[in-house]
Amino acid sequence: MSLFAFLTARYGGGFASREQINRHQDRAFAHFRKRIMPRSPFYRDFADTPLDQLPRMTKTLLMENFSAINTCGIDRDRAFEIALQSERSRDFNPLIGDVAVGLSTGTSGQRGLFLASERERRLWGATMLGRYWPELWRRQRVAFFMRADNALYRSMSNRMVRFEFFDLLGDFDSHVIRLEALDPSVLIAPARILSLLAQLQEKGRLSLAPRRVISVAETLSGDDKAGIHRAFGRPVDQVYQATEGVLAMTCPAGNLHLNERLMRIDEDVIDSASGAFCPIIHDFTRESLPILNYRLDDVLIPDPRPCSCGCTSRRIARIEGREDDMLWWPGVLGRVLIPAEAIRTAIACLPCRIRDYRVIQRGDDLEFWLDGAKDGAETLLAERIADLGRRLNCCPPRLVFRRGLPALSDEKRRRIIVLTQPVQCAAE
Repeated sequence: MSLFAFLTARYGGGFASREQINRHQDRAFAHFRKRIMPRSPFYRDFADTPLDQLPRMTKTLLMENFSAINTCGIDRDRAFEIALQSERSRDFNPLIGDVAVGLSTGTSGQRGLFLASERERRLWGATMLGRYWPELWRRQRVAFFMRADNALYRSMSNRMVRFEFFDLLGDFDSHVIRLEALDPSVLIAPARILSLLAQLQEKGRLSLAPRRVISVAETLSGDDKAGIHRAFGRPVDQVYQATEGVLAMTCPAGNLHLNERLMRIDEDVIDSASGAFCPIIHDFTRESLPILNYRLDDVLIPDPRPCSCGCTSRRIARIEGREDDMLWWPGVLGRVLIPAEAIRTAIACLPCRIRDYRVIQRGDDLEFWLDGAKDGAETLLAERIADLGRRLNCCPPRLVFRRGLPALSDEKRRRIIVLTQPVQCAAE
């Protein structure tokens, strides 16, 4: 399985048609229904139920039913105890049998558990290495920045791959020294860390020459992507991975495709104009903790154009953000979804460079926190937001400008945050 997954990820040309995708998924789910679902006390009576008629699952319901859903007989409280102890001690080696246990807070702040059996870890490692290993004939040095280590990530290690974990809760200056000594051929980190490293590289405080740069865990904005590319001289790949699995990866052409080889992803469309949707996941590779009819609160923007790589798996233009953080402004015909990319572009196009920013919607007030802004930036930004409202035929909230960054607990950086939606047009 691992060798097949490696070769498929590296040399497979992707699916040539939707019919091929559907046949592949039907075969995979037939096996899953026969061999895996009967091992789950929760799902064993649903083995013949159509996927879209299974109980709709969310993170809350998954955690409430964790002990019955998993196929390993692992008690939720015991799993939480082990995961929390690993978080406190920063020792991520403990397993339950051969099963790795991990804890994720996600952007919502809600704690979630995930499991990864030895087989699942091998499959994940083979897929990642197959897709992103720069040169097979060279030993690779992988630098991986993440909040928590896990046996899942260490599954990438072998005689040809030196895998080094960099704890995001550790001292960043020490990480920079260690990173320079490692001189990684593959650099994997959340977008904000890649941006910090890119800034150090451009200032001459780092001298790295990675063959691959991969953004994970956070939304990668266009301006961050351009800055990272400029600093390291490499295009930025993306792996869209949540606790619930690897949902999308960039292809050889640099476009983001849904991972339809490992899961079926249905669309819960929340905005018909843009096609924006929340994914509903049915994963036929997650055997330890089945993920079926599971709705994520991430919002994805589809890209209907065919990809030059030849794969017909659906393309994603961008990951817009959390559903709770979508900006909806009052319009003539009802609420209008404001693309986060439009806000990012308005800020990125200011004549003076902004070090960082946060946009916080509090009811009828839209706060712009601008770190490093010069005089006049607020006036120009207000003009662009007003123009955006006119183009989208909607009414922006009142604008409030502040300097610096707000004191928010933001483990995964969210630059656009909605605390409460507007209730009326600010001009009324």
